[in-house]
Amino acid sequence: MHRHFRIRPWTLALLPLLACKEPEVAAAENQARRAQVALTEARGHLSSGQANAALTALRRAATAAPDSPEPHLLMAQAHRMAGNEGAAILALKQAASMSPGSDPTIQRQLADIYLQQGLTQDALAALITMRDAGNLPDADVLRLARIQAREGQIDAAFKTLENLLRENPDDAEAKSVEAEVLWLKGDELLAANLMDRLLNQDPALASARLLRARYFLVSGFPDLAESDLNAVKGADAERPEVVTLRARVLLAQGRAADAEEALRKLVEAQPQNADALAWLAETVRVQGRRADAQALVDQALQLNPRLARAQYVRGRSLEEQGDHRGAEEAYRFALSAEPRFAPVHARMWRIHLKADRVTDAETSLELLLSMSEATLEEKAQLAALYARMQTKVTRGLELIDEALKREPENPGYRRTQKALKALLPKPKKKSSGPVIIRGRR
Repeated sequence: MHRHFRIRPWTLALLPLLACKEPEVAAAENQARRAQVALTEARGHLSSGQANAALTALRRAATAAPDSPEPHLLMAQAHRMAGNEGAAILALKQAASMSPGSDPTIQRQLADIYLQQGLTQDALAALITMRDAGNLPDADVLRLARIQAREGQIDAAFKTLENLLRENPDDAEAKSVEAEVLWLKGDELLAANLMDRLLNQDPALASARLLRARYFLVSGFPDLAESDLNAVKGADAERPEVVTLRARVLLAQGRAADAEEALRKLVEAQPQNADALAWLAETVRVQGRRADAQALVDQALQLNPRLARAQYVRGRSLEEQGDHRGAEEAYRFALSAEPRFAPVHARMWRIHLKADRVTDAETSLELLLSMSEATLEEKAQLAALYARMQTKVTRGLELIDEALKREPENPGYRRTQKALKALLPKPKKKSSGPVIIRGRR
């Protein structure tokens, strides 16, 4: 006997839903395929350097996969390839908002872009967040300490180094950063001794070579700085920071053409490197080719509108043409982007003094001193300002004594020393008469 199958009323109600399920799944799968195809296409464009084509594909991928951070991460890469760092930051922030917790990969990329854009405090915040979460590799811990020291945060830099040095007190890279922090703190003798010890132990230690080269350059010994740079070999010698430091040394030696040659090789290898373009503009400006320098400045500012070095070169060109107001505006714009940019302060203290803004000149010179970027002339000038303003006498005497050790017969230095000594408290004269002891009979 056959049993008849009877459809229940509630089963009839489910039939439309069951019929819809397969098309919905198919649509979702189709959308995922479209996203994957677009991502694959974008990666191909990125590998061949076609940033705009990659961005077009990535927008399709983001539309097809609106909850995935991957298209936005690749968008950041494409924007950076196109030189649009601001858009790259926005893309990374969008990716971060879609990722659970603080993705260390995204935070690290953000820190890199912030540093390139001169947004140092934002970079510090990103690196400190990673450090406190235990997501910061040792190399980036050292970078964080170095940035903190260069921003004048000496105690914070030592604290950042503390754990690394506790675990491995003889780590050469950490000791090299420690030497830089000591130098920026003002403990030059300790820093110099540590640099020498590190290089005696490992002459190929690039970080110590670069630090000592900077130390020699600022101290007025560019030949010794060049010698240290010549000892940096292999891939390290091609790093942008090494090439730009070499250009700075060559400029200090009056060899602008050699500096230009070194920088042109860097720009050819990294055409999107705005800082290298600005350095190249400086070497061209020094040789009197202002139009070429301005074209390079414009190119650098297209890549990074906030680049302090490009504004500095523009200011120097304007100064040479007698446009002091325009130069000062360019310098102030540079400082709005990077308040501790040493080359600008090296120009601004002179501008302030000429306008009789003595306090402002003192501030710029003190900043240079705190960054270990003050030349011997600038240390002597700061001491002279202390004498003029009758303030910080002890510090002024230390500075002018240092200058006199190098140039003992400099008449200006001697006048400053005499003026500062005259401001010292006079010792109390001893009584020459009889001592009368009063008391009761």
